[in-house]
Amino acid sequence: MPPRPKFTDEMEKDIEEKFLHGGRGPGGQKINKCNSKVQLRHAPTGIVIDCQATRSRDQNRKIAREKLALRIAQRENGDKPIERELAKIQWEQQSKRSKERKGRSKHREAHERKQNEKSQQLEQEKELLKHLLAQQ
Repeated sequence: MPPRPKFTDEMEKDIEEKFLHGGRGPGGQKINKCNSKVQLRHAPTGIVIDCQATRSRDQNRKIAREKLALRIAQRENGDKPIERELAKIQWEQQSKRSKERKGRSKHREAHERKQNEKSQQLEQEKELLKHLLAQQ
């Protein structure tokens, strides 16, 4: 899979960073008291990224910077998906097809097994009937 876009020192110079109270998400009462939500604004492009994925301000800063680098790479690519996203989409589609294929084969095997059991039971019943008729 192609590498993720990296957040560079150049980007660091062009951003404005704010820390806000959360509002929703994990953290319970603490999220309402602490400024762990991170908001980054990239001045040249006007892109704004909010992150409150975790209760930790440092982790949110890291995640927000990764998201910003990805968004900038997308914008530079003409708002088309970058290589990594295309590879990820392709991988997910392949995984989904594989699961569907496994599910179909699983049901097919169960149906065949059931049919075999029915035919064996019919054969046993025929043998039993022949045996009973032969005794009379």
